[in-house]
Amino acid sequence: MKLNVEIPDVIVRRLDALAGASGRSAADLAREALDSFLGSPRARRAILKARRAAAGPEGCSLADLGWLDGYTGQTIDELLIYEGTDEVHSILFALETAIDEKAKSAGPLRVTGVEVIVQSVLALDREVNNGGYDQYFRNSSRRYAPMVVNHLFSIGSAEIADITQRALDSLGIPKISVPAIEAEMQRENVQRDRALNRCDLEFYEQKGLLERLFTYVKAHQDGIRI
Repeated sequence: MKLNVEIPDVIVRRLDALAGASGRSAADLAREALDSFLGSPRARRAILKARRAAAGPEGCSLADLGWLDGYTGQTIDELLIYEGTDEVHSILFALETAIDEKAKSAGPLRVTGVEVIVQSVLALDREVNNGGYDQYFRNSSRRYAPMVVNHLFSIGSAEIADITQRALDSLGIPKISVPAIEAEMQRENVQRDRALNRCDLEFYEQKGLLERLFTYVKAHQDGIRI
């Protein structure tokens, strides 16, 4: 499809300047800008709102536009189809929702090892980005703490595994367990809190955790049974 759009001269000059600076074509940069704008949460909300107004809440979907509307019963193969048209975190969030639903309906023993790694890594990413390792250890996400370092190594994220191990070491617990973490986080400990803050800063400097998890999921999709 070709779309003819009249662009102001100043925008063209900016594109040309950026193309020269980045070594990419102006056309590629324009396509990237359009894709980013149209895929933004604001654009998605506007499109979904318009569709619901036209057809009602039932039957409204953005799937035909290459976007997930959360988990609606798809298989792992159907979720992975969205690679390239939707964000990695959206696909992983839908997968996590599917795993959580299975755990509630069939019981936690039906969750596979690969699925536990998905839950564990996503819990770490979400909690640390929202409130640091302190929040991770205080919330229900701490149930993954005894195994999260191994999970991070499994997906090839050695740097974050090392940071997380230092965060665990700062708790001063001889043997990591959920009850021991809960008891420690109820204590006032300035030295621990400073160590966790340092780990937070190192964590925030790392990039690509979810991309590594997604690569792991694709390589081990036979271990996902949703």
